[in-house]
Amino acid sequence: MVDKPLAGRVIAIMLANGFDEIEFTEPQKKLIEAGATTKVVSRANGLVNGWYEGSWGHFFPVDVDLAETLAVDFDGLVVPGGIRAVEKLAEEAHSKRVLKAFMRAGMPVAVTGDAGKLLVVTEDAKGRTVTSSEEARADLEAAGASWEAGPVVVEGNLVTANGVEGVREAMDRFVEVVAAYHSKEDAQAA
Repeated sequence: MVDKPLAGRVIAIMLANGFDEIEFTEPQKKLIEAGATTKVVSRANGLVNGWYEGSWGHFFPVDVDLAETLAVDFDGLVVPGGIRAVEKLAEEAHSKRVLKAFMRAGMPVAVTGDAGKLLVVTEDAKGRTVTSSEEARADLEAAGASWEAGPVVVEGNLVTANGVEGVREAMDRFVEVVAAYHSKEDAQAA
C-alpha cells in the first residue's frame, strides 16, 4: 500500500481551545490522505474551538477525552500550535502525561509552531535539535534544546515545524517517520 502508507494506523491530534486551525486541518488532511484514522483528543467537552486569522474559528468534534487517552492506543501524536491552546495544554496534567508517554516510548510525535513549548514543560527539550515558532525558541533554548531556523527538523521520531509555513512539509516527513517506525515494529513482531 504505497499510496496509503498509514493504512490501519490511528494518529492522535491533541488540541485545546485556541489551537491554530491551519496547523490542525493541514496535518489532519495529510494523515487521512496517507490512510490514517485521526482522533482529536482534548479536555474540551464535545467540541474544541480553533483560532483562525486573528479570531475564533470553527468548532471541531472531540473523539477522545484527554483524561482517557493512552499512548498505547495510538500509532503517533500530532500537537498543533496556537499560543492560546499551548498555554492551556501546558497547565493540563493529562496533556503532559500523554506527550511524555509518547516521547518516553520513542513513538512518532509531530509538534508544530508554539507547541514546541510543550517539550519544555514535559522536560523533553534538553539535548534535542528542534525548530518552532519564534515565540517558543527562547524557552526551548533555555531548556537545553538546539534550535534551528528552518521549516522542519526531524530528530529520530520527533518532527518539529516552525508553524504554518512548515506544517505541510512536516506532515510529509511525519508520514515517513510513522511508516518507518511501524514497519520496524511489525518486522520485529514477525
